[in-house]
Amino acid sequence: MYGDSFLGRGATFGADLNLLVQIGLGLALLVGMGLARRGWYRAHGACQASVLALTLLMTAIWMGPQLRDVYWPSLGRGVVNRVNLAVAAHVGLGSAALLLAVYVVLVAGTRVIPARFRFENYKLWMRTLLALWWIAIGLGGLTYWFTMN
Repeated sequence: MYGDSFLGRGATFGADLNLLVQIGLGLALLVGMGLARRGWYRAHGACQASVLALTLLMTAIWMGPQLRDVYWPSLGRGVVNRVNLAVAAHVGLGSAALLLAVYVVLVAGTRVIPARFRFENYKLWMRTLLALWWIAIGLGGLTYWFTMN
């Protein structure tokens, strides 16, 4: 994962791959939204849950270790620069989006969440989550851009 960049930006292979995977997953979320609009809720649920699972996997194998090894030392020292600001915003919003996504999938696809903690307005929650997710992808792209410049 630490080999040469294939996007020509001087990043690692893993950074390039993660960027493209995250954009692809964001596009898959839009496909999932289209499935819901057509009333294909099972396909919608499978699509969205798959995106969540793949995002959690990429977070575990790439983004988490990168945060720990590359960005955390300077964040921990309180270094303020555009890269660290983008990273902090991406981590904060991305983490919130992931937690909300887990909650939405559990509410929509299981009975794990007690009735008093379940929501009724699926559209509001899912549209909010989609917006947060795309903002997090944008902040990740900004982090990538700032790191390579």
